[in-house]
Parts: sequence; C-alpha cells; structure tokens
Amino acid sequence: MQNAICIDSILHACNFGCYIWFDICATLLGQSSATEDKERNGRLLKMEKKKKSEIHIQHVGRDRPSDLPNHVLLRIIEFMNIKCSVQTCVLSKRWKDIWKSLTRLLFVRFYEDDDITNKFVSHILSGRDDDANIPLHSLTYIHYDDNIHPHITTILKVIKYAASHNVKKLKVDVDGFVVLKELELPPSIFYCRSLTFLHLRFWWKHSYDTKKIIPKFLNLPLLKTLHLENLSFTASDNGCVEPFSTCNMLNTLVIIGCRLQDDTQTLCISNSNVSSLTLAWIHMHKVVICTPKLTSLTISGLLNPTFQVPSEYNLPFLEEVNIDYSFLYKPDESLVMISWLQLFDKVKIMTLGFDTLKETFKVSYFSIFYPFYIFY
Repeated sequence: MQNAICIDSILHACNFGCYIWFDICATLLGQSSATEDKERNGRLLKMEKKKKSEIHIQHVGRDRPSDLPNHVLLRIIEFMNIKCSVQTCVLSKRWKDIWKSLTRLLFVRFYEDDDITNKFVSHILSGRDDDANIPLHSLTYIHYDDNIHPHITTILKVIKYAASHNVKKLKVDVDGFVVLKELELPPSIFYCRSLTFLHLRFWWKHSYDTKKIIPKFLNLPLLKTLHLENLSFTASDNGCVEPFSTCNMLNTLVIIGCRLQDDTQTLCISNSNVSSLTLAWIHMHKVVICTPKLTSLTISGLLNPTFQVPSEYNLPFLEEVNIDYSFLYKPDESLVMISWLQLFDKVKIMTLGFDTLKETFKVSYFSIFYPFYIFY
C-alpha cells in the first residue's frame, strides 16, 4: 500500500516538473522570438534609412533640368532677356547650344559702352543656328539713349538679318540724333514676304532731313500691322505715291512724322482691308484716303496736308473717329473739315480736339468751355 502511494507521488512530481519545464521552454522560446523580431525590425529600419539617404544624395547630385527635352529648355530661356539666355551656355555641355535656337530676339542696350552692345548683337546674330527648321518669329532692336549714338552698321545688320531669315515680326525703334541722317534702309525689308508685323521708328533732331526712303510699292503679302515714323515716301512720275495697295492682308496702318520725297504732292492711302488708320504730324501737301473697311480713324498733330474728303461710300463701316489737329495757317481747311464731319453721322464714338473745334467753327475758348457766360 505504501509502495503504491510512493509511486503515485513520484508520478505526480514528474508530471508537475514536466509542466514547469514546458512553461520555461515556452517562455524562453517567446523571448527568443521577440528578440529576433526586434533585431529584424532594426535591420529593416537601418536599410530603409540607408536607402532614403542614397536616394537623397542621388537627387541632390543630379542635374534634373538637363534631362528635359530641348524644346522645353528653349521655352524656359525664352522667358529670360537675351543676355541671360546666352549665359546659360556655361551651365553644362547640355546647355551649350540651346540659345542658338531662340526664335524671339529682343535687343535693348545692355551695356553702358555701346561698342560692347554692338559686339554682343553681332555675336548673337552670327552665332544663332541658321537651320531652316528653326523659324525666327520676332526680332526687336530698341535704342532710346540720346547721349549715345547707335551704330548704323548694327541697325543695318539687324534689318538685313531679319529679311534674310524670314522673320514674322520686326521692330526697330531708335533715337540717335544726327547719326541717323545717314542711315539708308535696305530695300530687302520691304520685300520680305514672311512679315506680318513691321514697326520702323527713327527719331533725331532734324528728322525732316532723311534718307530713309520707302519704295513706291511694298511687296509684303502677309503684313497685317505697319507702323512708319519719320520716313520718306518715294516720288513717282505722276506726283502721287500709293505704296499700300499691294498689301492685301494689311489691317492696321500708323503713319507718324513722314513726308513725301522731292516733288511728290499726294499720298494715296488705298487699301481694301485696312480697318484702323492713324495719321500724325505728317508733312505732305495732300492725303487721299480710300479704305472701304475702315472702322477707326485718328488724325492728330499740327499738319500741313489737305485731307481730301472721301465719298461716303468709301467709309461705310467707320465707327470711331479721333481728330485733334490744327490748320491755323490754312483757313480753307475749315470747309474741308465740315465736309468730313458730315460723313460721321453714323459714327458711334467721336472725339474732336479743342484746336479742331476752334478753327473749324471759328469759336473762342470761352464759347466752348463757358457757353452760358455773359459779358457786360
């Protein structure tokens, strides 16, 4: 009996010891698993940090703009002034020749020394890519400094380059005092068949003495806007010059400070498409207007010419009129102006300057601004 009890006690003790052993093993195994997970997570975290660091270093050291295609880079530098655009050539080999494909060139005097500016302009024109697939949309040359004379050779180089490279828009705006007197415009610019916009302005102290001559006819079939200032129209055999009739696409015409050469007496502005016409400070004997689609007319300045009154059928669409010019020394001109006013009955907007009103209707300052003022 006692032996049986002992055996049961021994078996019970063994079972209890096994349970304890199993618990200890499970605990040890759990601790080992947690440690391994922690170590594994640590290794993953280090690898992730290392990867991010490598990516950051890679991005910092990478020239990402240079990976962009040429047309995108070209679009970017076209928003800069041309001096900065050219300076991008030093960034890398990728940028070296991008500026040579610029389609818009704007030259304004960048340096105090005008010789440097002229060299810069020459460098750009000679260095630009002449590939026929790279169009020249616009070329602008501006010189407003009265104290520094522009180089005639540079002006001529700009105009000739524009004509020979089929430019679409050309603007040359120069103040230069006496030096411009000797400037003779190359005829090629008036036969550039690609031009849609042409702005030529030359001013100096004696602008009336000029060699800058416009030919008898302009061969500019795509031209839509024309601005001429301080130029002379070529004389013709019959004493009348009619240069605009061949510009079939012309829409806007501005003539300021221009004159007729030699014995030419009349400027005939004849064009079937012109809708906006501006005449200011022109020095001519007579001006004839024949523009059936004209919608806006502006005449201003102290003028010499007589404006021949067109037939009412020549201005059927006229909507806006601005007249502010003086004909103080031509008393008969008031009758011409009255005839003009009779054509404006359908005009929606009309502005008449004080001098025009005074000389047309022979009225005084007080009668216009103080109509109810009574003198005793």
